[in-house]
Amino acid sequence: MTLGVGYVGPPASAPKRRRRWVGAVVGAWIVVLALISWWSIRNDPATVPEQRSIEQAMPSLREAAGVLLTAAENAAARGGPVPWAVRLGEVRSESCSLTPVRPGVQGSRDVVLYVPQGQAKAAFDQVAAALPGDFHASVLATRVATRLSFYADAGNFIAIDGEAQPDDQVLVLSAGTGCRPGTTAGGSDPAPGAAPAVLGETLAALGGPAGAAVTTEAVACPGGGTAATYQATAGRSGDGPRGVPAGVTPVWSQAGGWAYAQGPVFVVVDDNGENLRLSVTTTCGQ
Repeated sequence: MTLGVGYVGPPASAPKRRRRWVGAVVGAWIVVLALISWWSIRNDPATVPEQRSIEQAMPSLREAAGVLLTAAENAAARGGPVPWAVRLGEVRSESCSLTPVRPGVQGSRDVVLYVPQGQAKAAFDQVAAALPGDFHASVLATRVATRLSFYADAGNFIAIDGEAQPDDQVLVLSAGTGCRPGTTAGGSDPAPGAAPAVLGETLAALGGPAGAAVTTEAVACPGGGTAATYQATAGRSGDGPRGVPAGVTPVWSQAGGWAYAQGPVFVVVDDNGENLRLSVTTTCGQ
């Protein structure tokens, strides 16, 4: 009779060692993934705007506004026998919704161009041509040429857009961040420098108060230096343009105000029916 030898399995401790080894590998892999994610967050460029906070986006917005203002100034210089006018707007921020339960903030800044009637398409085209090539600026006539659309990509998820009708004379081009995470836009404009003499002279001609408070909006110019819009209350409303220097023709003149170029600066007067608001804008090229 042959005595069989029973099977003896692996030691009871083997499964435990295998589980510990697998657990160690998984744990190490988790650490590697965490380190890769940490490095990527800090070094890889954002792929959607929601990956950059509004605080991170504002320097790009201010830079884009400076480039846009310079392009508008260049377009104004080629405008024609009646020079066009330009004004820089303030930085705005407003609440928005990233998701139904996640709030955000969006920032924007306008550059306003004043042109003769019927020149809106030409103005958009000239601004698009004056922007850097990598902005890929384009102008589209829609709705059977009754609506003009302007768009440019300033990079870092900053868009520049505008809408107008062919006969519009006040064209608003806006650089915007889109909705971003964060709570406040933050940041500040560069120092604007001393106000031009035209500001005081025009204030006096419009009957503005002596020592009127002046506010400024400024941007850094792409080639260095700054350009700025200086604003002040300039007296009571009146009938039509006044205070315009001899030999200067306003490029835009309506019930809501008037605008013109005076040498190297642009003058815009807004009339709200009660008071006049004077804006004088210096250029990057002066």
